Amino acid sequence: MPLNITILGSGTSTGVPVLGCSCGVCKSKDPKNERWRASIAVRHNNGHTVVVDTGPEFRLQLLRANISTLQHVIYTHLHADHCHGFDDLRGLYFSSEKPITCWLHPTLIPELKQRFHYAFEDTGYLGGRPDIRLLPFPQEHGTTTIADMEIETFLAPHGNAFTNVLRFGRFAYATDFKTLSDANIKAWRGKIHTMVASGLRWRSHKTHSSIDETLEIFKRLDVERGIITHLNHEIDFEVDSRKLPSHVELAFDGLEFVVPE
Repeated sequence: MPLNITILGSGTSTGVPVLGCSCGVCKSKDPKNERWRASIAVRHNNGHTVVVDTGPEFRLQLLRANISTLQHVIYTHLHADHCHGFDDLRGLYFSSEKPITCWLHPTLIPELKQRFHYAFEDTGYLGGRPDIRLLPFPQEHGTTTIADMEIETFLAPHGNAFTNVLRFGRFAYATDFKTLSDANIKAWRGKIHTMVASGLRWRSHKTHSSIDETLEIFKRLDVERGIITHLNHEIDFEVDSRKLPSHVELAFDGLEFVVPE
């Protein structure tokens, strides 16, 4: 079945505008230069919605995307800009009274429990606790069925950490990575219609793929449509869009598109 994808946020860890910055992008009136922290929603025609990452603007992102119920969240990794909207899952649970399952790498489950211990332990607080259930992805590479969708995962390096990159059929999502492995490229080559992947800026970065490096990944994977996300404030949407190949574009918050079967 086709997938409906919404870019909930297209920004890097600081968001854009950056606090205290007076550069042209941060002062821009173009709404496509306003970037909340990186996240996407994947909506299946079977009625299920899966969200990838819960950044600091998570509540606002769901309101803007008109998402009022949610039972599945995927965490690529646990840097603050990708998980510190976790608390907003409480409101979703209280309104639906249905458990919410969060999927992440098994080595990260203890850290998430510690960081948001009040959701998993009886602290004596008289208010209700959300029913959050944590389930593991395969350690290195594998396929997991979530909301009737088969999702293939690979690990990719991100500085001294790692991130899970994801493939939902003919759609792939990769954020906060420096490179993809040759095994990952070989497994996905020719299978991807649309890929959303991070490209922090044009200049090289120690822990993030640059735009040029992401363009090379799109080429190696032979994707039909590439969308670059996790953009910092060096990237002006209108100016830098003109520098891209015709089948590649910059993400912006609220972008919606359909990935065919």
